[in-house]
Amino acid sequence: MLPVPSTAYRSKPRGSQSYFVSGPSTLPSSVFERLRTRARLTNLAVGLILSALGFSVILNLRHWSEASGRLGLSTSLDPNGRFSSSRKPTSIGSIENTIERTEEMAGLTHLVMVAGHAIWKGSDPSARVNDSDWVLTPIQRGGSVRTFFKHIEAGVNEAMVDPNSLLVFSGGQTRLDTPPTTESQSYLRLAIASSLLPPLSEFPRATTEEYALDSLTNLMFSYARFHEVTGNWPRKVTVVGYEMKRPRFEKLHRAAMRIPSQDFKYIGIDDEGDTSASYEGESTYGYQPFSEDLYGCFPPLSLKKTSRNPFARYHPYHTSSPEIAGLLEWCPVHKAHAQGPEGQKGGGVYPHVLPWKMTEPAESSWSREQD
Repeated sequence: MLPVPSTAYRSKPRGSQSYFVSGPSTLPSSVFERLRTRARLTNLAVGLILSALGFSVILNLRHWSEASGRLGLSTSLDPNGRFSSSRKPTSIGSIENTIERTEEMAGLTHLVMVAGHAIWKGSDPSARVNDSDWVLTPIQRGGSVRTFFKHIEAGVNEAMVDPNSLLVFSGGQTRLDTPPTTESQSYLRLAIASSLLPPLSEFPRATTEEYALDSLTNLMFSYARFHEVTGNWPRKVTVVGYEMKRPRFEKLHRAAMRIPSQDFKYIGIDDEGDTSASYEGESTYGYQPFSEDLYGCFPPLSLKKTSRNPFARYHPYHTSSPEIAGLLEWCPVHKAHAQGPEGQKGGGVYPHVLPWKMTEPAESSWSREQD
């Protein structure tokens, strides 16, 4: 029952002074006392006020939920690289609305990735073997450009024989001494100019991944690019690169991404001539650093990526592929933890759910690489 309103009074014998239930009929002397003064309030009024309050709360929660979905807030990560929200990660709708995938592209299952190593700046494909038509490091001069073209040929051949494949040339704007262009764009341009590939209007199953800065991101970002183009994740992958880098890709990068071994194929093609010095360099500056720092989080690997991003490019894959945002940000607490503590298997491998087919636990995969 509600309290008696403050305007009510009790009957007294005639001539007696009426009084308030709450006290003498004098005005409260303070705000606090005024707030404590009883007032007339019906059950209907209380119900209306509570209903309005509840309706307001529901509207605000709905507005916040829709806004966070549009802004991709559901993809935020906790310190362990996991999604901090229980909602399914989604891409930003205003971008997704601009993407139209054909049935053919949506049905692709095989990623063919060609890793870029330099930038072709020429216009005459017949002169592609000239070092002057490329942006090269000193060690790449004197024959490597022939190998780059062989990599392109091998990737094209793989894509041509499998109608379910998407050919991805991967490599970013890594060189400051050239107009801003990417390794991957130059590879695709050379493939078309050399008639290895028909124009993209006739062969849409070829594209570029334009943000990778090292071999791990060549593979990782190409998965994300495949997802952008097809809307799906690859069921198998073929990588084309240097034969000397086979152990790096098969043992380290594949393990870092937890790609099942039966779904991974590597095609290796080296430079002609004596490559012993190249193999020594790969062991010292490639395989060994990645074996100690599986995700390239610490120097010297992190510094190498910084040096290869002279135009301050930001990749888009947190937005287009939020399902792997945790993997993109994953780093062990310390470089020494990349292989896991002594006696612990797979201590530094990303432990959370990944969207592609998984048939091998992370622990068994990485432990074999250390044997």
